[in-house]
Amino acid sequence: MPSRLATPRTITVLAAFLAAAAFLAPAAGAASTPRSGIVAAYTLIVPTSVSKSQLQARAVVPNGVACPKVKKTYTDGRTSTQAMTMRVPGATTGPAFTSLRACQANLPSGLKSASVGAIYVPARLITHTNKIAAFGDVGCRVTTKLVQNCASPADWPMAKIASRIAAEKPDVIFFTGDFLYREANCPAADIAKCGGSPGPAFVPEAGKFPPFTDTDYSWAADALIPMAPAFAAAPILAARGNHESCFRGGNGWMLFFETQLKPDACAPDVAGPDGKTPKTIAPSYAIDLPITDSRKLRVVMVDSNEGSNTKVNSWTPTQRTAYEAADKLAAPKSGREAWLITHRPMFGVDAKTSFDPGELNWTSITQTAAAQGLTGNYNLMLASHIHTAQVGQIPGQPAQLVLGNGGSVPDSFNPEDYPKPAYG
Repeated sequence: MPSRLATPRTITVLAAFLAAAAFLAPAAGAASTPRSGIVAAYTLIVPTSVSKSQLQARAVVPNGVACPKVKKTYTDGRTSTQAMTMRVPGATTGPAFTSLRACQANLPSGLKSASVGAIYVPARLITHTNKIAAFGDVGCRVTTKLVQNCASPADWPMAKIASRIAAEKPDVIFFTGDFLYREANCPAADIAKCGGSPGPAFVPEAGKFPPFTDTDYSWAADALIPMAPAFAAAPILAARGNHESCFRGGNGWMLFFETQLKPDACAPDVAGPDGKTPKTIAPSYAIDLPITDSRKLRVVMVDSNEGSNTKVNSWTPTQRTAYEAADKLAAPKSGREAWLITHRPMFGVDAKTSFDPGELNWTSITQTAAAQGLTGNYNLMLASHIHTAQVGQIPGQPAQLVLGNGGSVPDSFNPEDYPKPAYG
């Protein structure tokens, strides 16, 4: 569908091969309290049902440290301070989330600047959005089978990408999902690559791991510390990825980045390795960004953390409900263009090496089925999930932009590895 109005002039897409800053081990991350005991501070773009200004300040502090105050300066020169509310992880997460806590405070409209403790955070949405930075799939992959070199700026460039984003001075940042990739303890054979990298929290008395893979330390290493330059640059609209499903990195997502569900929404039913994690999906929502005095960009967010890459599964009806709600939010309106952001792309094409001969190399089949007939109101769809940068255009459908080149292990950059699949 062609654009119906003047869209933001620049979308900053930063490639995975940029150099990065050095890895910060968990001990450094945990002790990284450079200003007022705050590990990280940032501003999330949230639905108006959460904050009328669409902005919410967050801070991450060591457990036992009180939430900092938000110091606000208004455009008319007035100043005031505001308390933050603490977000607490689920009690059944056990030793995985004992070290860090998150704090939140809705920011009012009319601010010139704001600081959380001594850290300045983005305080407003500008009146004319011109430049958007968009990226996803950022963490350093550590599994029992594949280990990225978290110590190498060339191999894990996420921190450098965050610095590049800050240098570009975007008006807003769209994060398309998948922060957390440290899903195993560093194998003995790969200490040079990931020594000190925080893995899942072992439960000594049971001799097992919990039914999820993240910890607060792994979130500090994969997101909170290396994202600092981007956090300072612009408000962030963040989508939940499949790496933030409850059985993976969901508990940290709920604590640090979720805007609607409770911070314990991914906690297992009982503590310890025998607990079971739920499947959750946040309500679809929309935010509006001003483009000119009379025109807006409506960005509709759909949680696609669950589903299958290769088949229509039992999650499809639940996912379709989210796309039905999103379709209503994207209803055409004069002076407004609608974009969709969801982690799993509707029309993403996987490399042929990921599929058996004769199979179609579409990915995220659950999403495609769930959204069938519900994409006509969008001018553009943004996602990631595939670890490359990709544009797909199917006749009669909105363009699909895939931005999964944010720093995690990349997929092939050779166009010949992505044969055009059949459609229709």
